[in-house]
Amino acid sequence: MARDQPDRDVDSPAETTASDDERNSSGVIDRRSYLKLAGATAITAGVGATAASAASGDYDVIEARGQTIRIDSGETWENKLIDFGDRNDILIVAKGTNWTIRNIGFTGTIPYNETIFGVCDSGSGTSVMENIYFGESTGEQPASERSICIWVDPDHSGHLDVKRVNFNVPGNNGIYGSAPAYNGDGGTIALDHCYGNDCHHTAFRIGDCGMSIENCVSYKSGTRAANRNSWVWEGNYGGGATVRNSHFITNGTGSSLVTHGDPDLTVENVHTDDGRGDGSNPRHFVPDGCPESGEQAASGGTGGRASSLPADNGDDGDDATDALPENTLLVDGAGTSGGTRYEFSVSGAAEKATIKGTMIEDEDTIESGHVTGTVANWKDAFRFDGELTDLTVDGDARIYVNGERVDPADYGQRQPHVLTLVGNGSAANYEITVDGMIDTVASNDSDEYATVVSDNTVEGSIECGAQRFKFSGTLTDVTFLDGSAHVYLDDQRIDPDQYGEQELLPHAIVIDGTDTDGESTYSFSVDGEVVTSSYRDASIDSGDEITGNDASGSVNDQIDAYWFDGDITDFRLRGDAAVDVEYNVRSK
Repeated sequence: MARDQPDRDVDSPAETTASDDERNSSGVIDRRSYLKLAGATAITAGVGATAASAASGDYDVIEARGQTIRIDSGETWENKLIDFGDRNDILIVAKGTNWTIRNIGFTGTIPYNETIFGVCDSGSGTSVMENIYFGESTGEQPASERSICIWVDPDHSGHLDVKRVNFNVPGNNGIYGSAPAYNGDGGTIALDHCYGNDCHHTAFRIGDCGMSIENCVSYKSGTRAANRNSWVWEGNYGGGATVRNSHFITNGTGSSLVTHGDPDLTVENVHTDDGRGDGSNPRHFVPDGCPESGEQAASGGTGGRASSLPADNGDDGDDATDALPENTLLVDGAGTSGGTRYEFSVSGAAEKATIKGTMIEDEDTIESGHVTGTVANWKDAFRFDGELTDLTVDGDARIYVNGERVDPADYGQRQPHVLTLVGNGSAANYEITVDGMIDTVASNDSDEYATVVSDNTVEGSIECGAQRFKFSGTLTDVTFLDGSAHVYLDDQRIDPDQYGEQELLPHAIVIDGTDTDGESTYSFSVDGEVVTSSYRDASIDSGDEITGNDASGSVNDQIDAYWFDGDITDFRLRGDAAVDVEYNVRSK
């Protein structure tokens, strides 16, 4: 391979150079127009082919400035340190067959709304991406502006080995590799010893056309909203997908492994335990050989601290639940919009299970045969003993018992819990919230004195008498704005202070997309607290995200609203939605 400085002293700092591939390239491919690599054939890189790596420590430094670099069939592009600076973009396109990209490191801050690598093996050969480090990122990218580190074009028809790649870029996507399976030419991808750090919305995205994730780790810190560690899509070619000897840490934020459609998925020795956000979990590690800095990657060095996960400590399919009888319950949210909350009770024992590739999630809870959980566009599964006695589903997910679809209405009440307020003679105003669905009771005082402001919230007033509410899920908040009353949950008196620790926030922000065409996305920050709200008949959507003082979401012919205190310190909107900020709403 022709190098700009083949005789550089390896002990001296690398110098910034303008390589032949930069001088001879021009134009930028827009990922938002689908990043069709076929449209980039006019871009040339001037990269020579080689079969040998450069000496350790010898690398070129490239300053990102909007350029495009192309790697063609049979070529090797290696030993580069690319400096983003302050979010400057660069696009590296590899199309053809039997090409290699290795020993690539990044420094500076990754840009918004860009693709860094656009690749595919468009022949029947094997191409390689190995020993790559992406960094850094400040992590504050709005949801609609997060970059993709590696995009695999639908034209991918060969095989791509992705080995020892460190996606150390909080707030960005890792590898988007599912398109060839469902919308392209059916090429395969093998991820091995890769690491994802707070990648959003997905670290590793693949399809079930022979693709795999092995010996990989993906970590969610729990300090910012995040979606998926890995995502497996059903495709059109067969061949299945495998996730093996890997570890996914969620810290209660996002999901470990999500499926789209009904992929043919094999899960072996996959760990999903929760490190709870302090970074001290002993299973939070960078896989063996995966570089831990841009300079280390560019010089051909490697890092990591463990070669693979022990084979005797993980979930290796259905074997872990063989102690229970073969009664199964599957909650299938694939293809649904929004989230679904479910709960059910059985007369015997219940245990989480892996059925048809489902993952065991820490967020699902089991207490004495009573199970609660949520799904969005994925599946949860359980094995149980005895009979299914109660089943409540709030959402569009489908329920299968022993492989047969069932109607939740055939199992107990839709809203099995009762909350009762008993007046004590003093006038009181209240707000009640559950994480399921709540409603007033016909012919009861609650019908007259309470208002259902959303599926999960009621507001009202009481002085004497009793008001009853039916609900599903868990009681999350009982707040008296003034006055007090006795509160009973399923015949047991409770202390409302244990359920109403959150102070009602005074201000509202409303993003109204009802009179617009198309979707509007938004993000904002406040210097106080912020929570979702049903104010002005707004919807509360599972896709809206709140992390600390930051909120983001989208509206399309609907309204989103939030309560907050303090001041709005940053606001961004893409689209035509109307935005209203109303201060001290509750005192009006």
